Amino acid sequence: SASQKRAEKIGSRIRSGMFTANDFGVNYLIQSLPFGGVKESGFDRFAGPEGLRACCLERSVVVDRIPGVKTSIPDPIDYPIDIKKGLPFGMSLVNLFYNESLFGKVTAIFGLIKYG
Repeated sequence: SASQKRAEKIGSRIRSGMFTANDFGVNYLIQSLPFGGVKESGFDRFAGPEGLRACCLERSVVVDRIPGVKTSIPDPIDYPIDIKKGLPFGMSLVNLFYNESLFGKVTAIFGLIKYG
């Protein structure tokens, strides 16, 4: 929705395990949020305190704090996927977030620039 207020109102009426207003995928990057769904599409919660609260309906609601900043799918991994750039770009992205060494993260940034 073009209106943040409208998006939040719609989201408050949706019965879901996760909801992100006017964005996509951000809740996957926030590792501390509960993960899972409800009804037929859900597989319950897992890990930590959320696993103990399986009888409750907890949900993640993510709202943009900075107007105009949106998450978009990078071209190499957007449909149709660029066969030559898609996999190296995805691997660089994973290394940027999960590689523990500074060298690995810097190498990943160069990979994103090269294949993005």
